[in-house]
Amino acid sequence: MSVRREKGEARLSSIIWFVALIGFGYAVWHVGPVYFSGYSLVDKMNEMARATKYNHSDEKILDTLMKEVRERNLDQWIARSDFKVNTFDNSRRISVEYDVPIEVLPGWTRTFHFKHEVDQPII
Repeated sequence: MSVRREKGEARLSSIIWFVALIGFGYAVWHVGPVYFSGYSLVDKMNEMARATKYNHSDEKILDTLMKEVRERNLDQWIARSDFKVNTFDNSRRISVEYDVPIEVLPGWTRTFHFKHEVDQPII
């Protein structure tokens, strides 16, 4: 039988792949939530851009967006003045631009730049 020949040895390449997999998982664990929060913010921006201009002034929209920013823990990187809201007759454009420094791996910090812009017709 082949059981006698098995020694339980691991190849060096298996160990390297395992360490790489752990490093990738660690990086995703730190970077993923920032991207998820950014996409959730874009969803809220789309929702606010479609809101009627009679019930939702630009100030009310900014208040709602800042509430979303606080809920997503982005308030240390996004200020109220970073949002630009332009309301036209038939549409509304909302944009925000911000940078988030993240420690991707121990000892390696990278700054991620996000620029979100939505332009929706007013319902």
